[in-house]
Amino acid sequence: MRIVVASNPAARFGRSGAVGALVAARIADLGHEVTHIAAADYAGQLEQSRFAMIAADALVVVGGDGMVHLGVNIVGGTSKPLLVVPAGSGNDFASAMGVASAQGAIDGLEAALAADPDRVDLIRIEHPDGVALAAGVVSVGFDADVNVRSFRLTGVPSRIRYQAAILATVLRPRHRTFRVRLDGGPERTWRTLVAAIANNRTFGGGIPIAPDSSMRDGRLTAVFADELSYPSFLRLLARVLRGTHSRDRRVTVVDCETAELASDETVIVCADGEIVGRLPVRCSIMPGALRVLRPR
Repeated sequence: MRIVVASNPAARFGRSGAVGALVAARIADLGHEVTHIAAADYAGQLEQSRFAMIAADALVVVGGDGMVHLGVNIVGGTSKPLLVVPAGSGNDFASAMGVASAQGAIDGLEAALAADPDRVDLIRIEHPDGVALAAGVVSVGFDADVNVRSFRLTGVPSRIRYQAAILATVLRPRHRTFRVRLDGGPERTWRTLVAAIANNRTFGGGIPIAPDSSMRDGRLTAVFADELSYPSFLRLLARVLRGTHSRDRRVTVVDCETAELASDETVIVCADGEIVGRLPVRCSIMPGALRVLRPR
């Protein structure tokens, strides 16, 4: 097979930089034709990997959920499969696929490349600047604020940047007012700190935002919280970390196939931990749109 290996040399703040070369070498040793692309910036990686995939049969991404996001925006909705080697600080997609570590994925490369692809759902995100695909969770609330803040904290050492962004966001959480329409039904207004459209159970490195969500059921899970006082927000955040928040009367959890979100404010939209656009957005499920290679 002709295989493109796309790796993020900055994954885990640079500590996983050598994994991509190791994966490419291992695949070449198995007799496959390999093109290895390692670019530190997302736009450059996306452009180069897309071009290389024109003549390739499969894409292997090495990194965290950001690299999965890149991968699904290259091969999502096509017949070409994706294989994930988890080497990032957040590996929610790989965990959902039963791939627990980079070494485990490397050890299983031969079996995975020979296996019949699995199929999982994706999220299609239509926003004012275009269309993007996502594998895990689309967020416009607290988690999106953390991601956006982490990208802006360039003066903070990279190894603690995300943690610093979480702390800063917890100290100054921001309610926003959203207009929400699910499955084309009546529009409802929420003023909230927590707003997410999930395809996967977890995000942010294992936070169970949608504990009952599945990537194979052809459904999305919308999660919204009511407006909360600061002490109530902290208590709810603790429940979110344990995955027990869906039983809270102030939290609405709804399965749907489409979710439309709008706001009178300028709101950044994140998906798989990456900034994808701004509101308004329309999220829709793409059943079985991603073919995934993994050892059985």
